[in-house]
Amino acid sequence: MRRLHDPERVISLSFAGLELSAFSISGLATYVVVPSFDACFDLGHCSVKASQQRHVLLSHVHQDHALGVVRHLSLRAMTGAKPSRVFVPDESRAGLLEVLRAHERLEERSPQDLEAMVKGVRADEVFALSPQRTVRAFDVVHRIASRGYTVTERRRKLLPAFEGLPGEAIRDARARGEEVYAHHEVDLFTYVGDSTIETLERHPEVGRSQVLFLEATHLPGTSRETSAKYGHTHLEELAELFARRPEALASPHIVLKHFSMKYGRSEILAAKAALLTNSARA
Repeated sequence: MRRLHDPERVISLSFAGLELSAFSISGLATYVVVPSFDACFDLGHCSVKASQQRHVLLSHVHQDHALGVVRHLSLRAMTGAKPSRVFVPDESRAGLLEVLRAHERLEERSPQDLEAMVKGVRADEVFALSPQRTVRAFDVVHRIASRGYTVTERRRKLLPAFEGLPGEAIRDARARGEEVYAHHEVDLFTYVGDSTIETLERHPEVGRSQVLFLEATHLPGTSRETSAKYGHTHLEELAELFARRPEALASPHIVLKHFSMKYGRSEILAAKAALLTNSARA
């Protein structure tokens, strides 16, 4: 087996103040671990590090994106951690619960409160990930029900009138009920699982995120019809979208994932180099 196809051989990334670890090969496993969010995005394989994050946000329930949920619940129960919080497209919640209950019966384990742990997510739903961060779900075009997720962070900055003042003065102003901070929201991270290019046509706002995860399953040499048939995106489609709607790909940090198992690292890097060369000429 190629080292590229080892789900434990994650890639470590650092963008926009976020430390991430990720693995994504189509049909094998996809998962992105963001410890500062206490969250994983998809979970086709559950590493120990992934099990340490309480929240699991599933884009959809194909096995290479969701099979690790069984292990996630088991490991957290075994180590005495807080129960998992699994978010899944609402249309797939009942089926996922059936799978999790079947594993409990097979292993003859005491039932967990799965109804509380597994939460169905509808398109355009907003839910809290932490006191400072919320998640907005949006619909994704794939072969089965799918959601994308944008994490928004609420930040604050001292109002100009209070900049440079000592801490005591700011504290006293707050005690008097004065507003000393201006608040604003930042789209920090967007995760799109398996998807056709149509998702980005419908949701160009994903380009506002500081970090954007997208799929690019197929490279030149594979037909676009194949990508469309299986609900995926072709690398050439992303290049054309950038020319047509650059705002959808305006994020300062874009991570392409979910390449087909048939490609080796050299093929992926060559396709990337050709894409950059062609873009420079355009």
